[in-house]
Amino acid sequence: MKILLYIILVTILLATSSARYGVVAQQSKVREYRIANEHRILEEFVTLLSIPNVASDHVNIRRNAALIIEMMRRRGLEPRLLEAGNSVPPAIYGEWKVPGATRTIILYAHYDGQPTDPKQWAGTMPWQPTLRSAALEAGGTILSMPKPGEKIDPEWRLYARSASDDKAGVMAILTAVDALKAQGIAPTSNVKFFFEGEEEAGSSHLGDIIRDQKLLEADAWLICDGPVHQSGLKQVVFGVRGDTNVDLTVYGAKRPLHSGHYGNWSPNPGLILAKLLSSMKDEAGRVTIAGWYDDVAPLGETERRAIEEAPHYDNELKTQLGLARTENAGKSLLELINEPSLNINGMSSGDVGALARNVIPTTASAVLDLRLVKGT
Repeated sequence: MKILLYIILVTILLATSSARYGVVAQQSKVREYRIANEHRILEEFVTLLSIPNVASDHVNIRRNAALIIEMMRRRGLEPRLLEAGNSVPPAIYGEWKVPGATRTIILYAHYDGQPTDPKQWAGTMPWQPTLRSAALEAGGTILSMPKPGEKIDPEWRLYARSASDDKAGVMAILTAVDALKAQGIAPTSNVKFFFEGEEEAGSSHLGDIIRDQKLLEADAWLICDGPVHQSGLKQVVFGVRGDTNVDLTVYGAKRPLHSGHYGNWSPNPGLILAKLLSSMKDEAGRVTIAGWYDDVAPLGETERRAIEEAPHYDNELKTQLGLARTENAGKSLLELINEPSLNINGMSSGDVGALARNVIPTTASAVLDLRLVKGT
């Protein structure tokens, strides 16, 4: 979390402050500010992470919005809610107007998180922020939150739902505002703030909010929502893939059937679904659906050069993740995330483990996650 927060913070400060501050000097100031204020930053962040933030949880999603409104109000950002309906998570808007500024940028993050099953969490709960001595996979043990004046180890890790994606973006943006104001540095641009509350639910009302709000007009949007480059180096990404989902359901008999009496006779929806899904990709990982790649807009020279000049980190990443092989061998991760992809988010049919029964299930379902690129 600390690395992500630091990188976002540096990016925001460089984007909004005067060019008279060099990059190296700016990074040094960011680090000094973070160290001097990390207890306060951590405490405020833990408070934000403690509120459940699934978009469909209407009560708690508005508790999140109310807290962020108060956080922005304390920073003088004139916050307000942008509504798209009573049952829709509100977006949050704020602004920092700069006299004489000739351009306007919008800083975006989202405060909702992915739905989750608390029973699948390892030793902690999603909305009970927990500090560990190291990453969970490195054997990190649970620590008490640091007391005032106690040194915070950079290797500690904070675990909670949305500790990175994307309440870290909200926290980094607001911390950057604190840092600029503490140094008496005014941005060279007008800065607007937009925090969405249903990004993980598909942003179905985002278009309506943007179209209905002239105050969201700007020269550029900076999206503070995305991973750190796997090498740890800072990066600016100029585009991301679109996303859409498909729900599939295969039906069998009207009621569950005993496999000892009907196996080999009644079709099994789980097997049918498995065959259907496996037919969508070949052994190399290429999507086999007709026309899938036909309308993909090819990358230009600038994009290809950027991929070539970026750090090559695939082998190290395979080792870290324990992967013996990757899909589409011969192409790098950076190349492949510029192509449309087909992913299976999840599958369900019958029961497993302690609840497994000798039945032929009545249905089998899957959710597909389709990542789209320019032209598709």
